[in-house]
Amino acid sequence: MAIELMHVEIPEAAKFRDLGQNMRRVLRLHKRARQSLSAANTHDLRVALRACISSADGMRELDTHEAWGEMRKHAKRLFEKLGELRDLQVQRRWVRKMSAVRDSASSRLLNELAARKGPALRRARRALKRFDRRAWRQWAALLSKRATQVPPGDLAFGQLALRRWADAEALHFVALEKRTRADYHALRIAIKRFRYTVESFLPELAAHLSKDLVRVQDVLGEVHDLDVLDALAKKALRPGARKRWRHHLEREIQQRIIRYRKLTMGERALFSAWRAALPGDDRLHDSAVAWLAAWAHFHDPRAVHTARVARLSLQLFDALAAARLRDPFHDAKARAKLEASSFLFEIGTTAKRTARMIREIAAPVGWSRYEMDYIADIVRHRAGRRHVRYAARPQDQRQAISRLAAVLRLAIALEKAGVQGLSLEVSPEAIVVRAEGFDETGNAAQGVSAAKKPLESTLDRLVLVKATDYVVAQSAESEEE
Repeated sequence: MAIELMHVEIPEAAKFRDLGQNMRRVLRLHKRARQSLSAANTHDLRVALRACISSADGMRELDTHEAWGEMRKHAKRLFEKLGELRDLQVQRRWVRKMSAVRDSASSRLLNELAARKGPALRRARRALKRFDRRAWRQWAALLSKRATQVPPGDLAFGQLALRRWADAEALHFVALEKRTRADYHALRIAIKRFRYTVESFLPELAAHLSKDLVRVQDVLGEVHDLDVLDALAKKALRPGARKRWRHHLEREIQQRIIRYRKLTMGERALFSAWRAALPGDDRLHDSAVAWLAAWAHFHDPRAVHTARVARLSLQLFDALAAARLRDPFHDAKARAKLEASSFLFEIGTTAKRTARMIREIAAPVGWSRYEMDYIADIVRHRAGRRHVRYAARPQDQRQAISRLAAVLRLAIALEKAGVQGLSLEVSPEAIVVRAEGFDETGNAAQGVSAAKKPLESTLDRLVLVKATDYVVAQSAESEEE
């Protein structure tokens, strides 16, 4: 008969808390654990620490501020020391559950666990004492503000969840094929990372996925617990008792592996269900751009400025597409590359340095090195300099890059001129840009005049930038009506 220790209800940790709330919760639970290292207190503190570690892991992929690594290291140190004690507490529960009667073998195992508990308790108490509450409060104040710069539920975090899901799915297939305990252990950790990423950054998605994620994680967690207990039995028991216990443990482990396979294969196919809840093919480009925009936000000292440039770039692109101009203005992928370029063009000190930095960024899910190289060439080319990578491309790609770079260059100049919005009038001879907030006699007008020349050259028509006042125009229209 199988031994049941699973709890499939959604735990308290699955209820969304932002980083600031989780870090304050760590302080409360740390104080409680110093008073009593009970199983419940140990578990609760580790859950809170894990949530903070997960947030740090995710944010470090966007934000390179050193405080993320410091907080994570501090939390990880306490988390691991508490983990040693938690493992002994869980194994003790398993031994009691699996022993119908208190025989010599179970007594020997319990005695071995009791002997290990004392040193583990002392190490956990030392770790609790060394935990720096003052530094933790400082990190909480700093990092909670930095974390809110990309709000929970942002499409950028869909990219992060996709990465975690892809890692877990790859290990899922490895475990199904090789069926080794080490592979199932690696899979358990990957699913845990996916779960905590969803719960830390995508609260609405977590409400739908957490129950199944907890169920799968519990099954694999029990496989791990039983495997650890198997190692203990191998060391602590005499040959006859060892054989009986290990046979019993192996049966329990295999029952849980079968349960895992039923949960993740066939009609349920939980991995497919989880993937369906993440950004699909129709949103991969949007989520890729969102990820790069979020990354750029933490690396660009003028992020507000570049966000305005991105908005003007897209307005120009969409107006040119509406006018049915030639490639690449009909291509949604080109639009996504232009948008990404608009967010990334100022992360470096020079166009050359910026292009190099872009090529070093890991490609978002759904994109490849090709897209990242393409964006780098747009950013490099908008400075007006030809380079070897660009020159080596086919003619159609050079033309598309030059047009997108020209749009970006004009958008940058328009933003510097204080333009708030624009519309286009296109004829076979000229493109008239009606720019809201543009002063044709101002100091920035000369920069706009120079910036429009690459677009004139690549489109082979005159580009005129004229001032307009949309509010007045609309008011006049309303009065006439």
